[in-house]
Amino acid sequence: MQTHDRVAIVGGGPVGLTAAYLLAAEGVPVTLFEREERVLPDYRASTFHAGTMDLFEGSGISEALLEMGIQCPTVQYRSWSDGKIAEFDHEVLKDDTNHPYRLQCEQYKLAGWLFDRLSETPGVELLYGHAVTGLDQDDSGVTVTADGPDGRVTLIADYLIGADGGRSTIRKALDIGFEGHTFPDRILVMGTTLDLRTVLPDLAFVNYVSDPVYYGHILRIPDLWRMSTPIQDDMSDEEALRDEEIEKRLQKVIPDLKLPDIRVRGVYAAHQRVADSYRKGRAFLAGDAAHLNNPKGGMGLNGGMHDALDLARRLAKIWHGEADERELDGYEALRRPEAVNDIHRQTQQNMKNLTVSGDEARRQLFDDWRRKSADPALAREMLLQSSMIASLRRCGMLKDRA
Repeated sequence: MQTHDRVAIVGGGPVGLTAAYLLAAEGVPVTLFEREERVLPDYRASTFHAGTMDLFEGSGISEALLEMGIQCPTVQYRSWSDGKIAEFDHEVLKDDTNHPYRLQCEQYKLAGWLFDRLSETPGVELLYGHAVTGLDQDDSGVTVTADGPDGRVTLIADYLIGADGGRSTIRKALDIGFEGHTFPDRILVMGTTLDLRTVLPDLAFVNYVSDPVYYGHILRIPDLWRMSTPIQDDMSDEEALRDEEIEKRLQKVIPDLKLPDIRVRGVYAAHQRVADSYRKGRAFLAGDAAHLNNPKGGMGLNGGMHDALDLARRLAKIWHGEADERELDGYEALRRPEAVNDIHRQTQQNMKNLTVSGDEARRQLFDDWRRKSADPALAREMLLQSSMIASLRRCGMLKDRA
């Protein structure tokens, strides 16, 4: 019988930590490398969809998210001039999911929870403050080198998962292409304790705002209200992040807005890219290292967690002699088409809807939103897509309850 040593994971964000947590739960030893010295606050992703909540039910992850986050059953589509155009209630999915809502929780809180659990788990080695500098592999394993506080570290593992983000060192070391494009607009994100319902009446906890120039989204997360808007000029990131500049930009669409505080601020680029391959030999890509998409729809982190679950299941089967190496061939075949055909298609359509211009085109879009929200069957069909239930059913990770 073949003996195994461990799986190496590069990247200590929620995707890498999820993979480590799931593998450790199956008794697979793990070493995780992360260049940062600790889990850092990161507000870029905060949405966990119904499909994801169902998928991780019973693992401890969904249960932890329910404790840390807030349930948001309704989603609104709005414009700055007309206010609420249409509202969709996840209640129409009550027969499709155990979680008929979007769960809002900052990604770093999940990462912190996973880190704490892994810190207490035998067979898990968490090497934070270690930047991976290279890898080599042969038929028997993968050799990882990293620079840490005490010098260079070398580790030999059976397999490696690269979950180290859009600028992935692992993807580059494997010489895997990352085709796609970067959107011209940068995205300014800010968070405040101000209850935005006081300046935007009838606001839901999840809102998408369509506008040819000032498109964006408004979300309630456990501690704050968060809002995004595009930066379409040549202002530097540093200047755009000043309090007075943030307030001035937002006052273009909410004239009476006065922000008592700005607790979170950031400027991000948005991309649509998919790796040419999710695997080379014994090394695999997952999450942002494998696919990037614009954030309109909150699908990037969810898709990465789906990657982690599928790959962890396959590796655990091999570890325990329940499958041979051919099991790993199914990972890319299952997950890459979903990134291309579901996550990218859906987020691209979301972006198109939010930026549509022309009076007639906007009227048609708004009428379509109203028609779908008024028809339970059409609303269910739309929410099955946006909640990622349809994607997970299509690739067989969730069963159709019909």
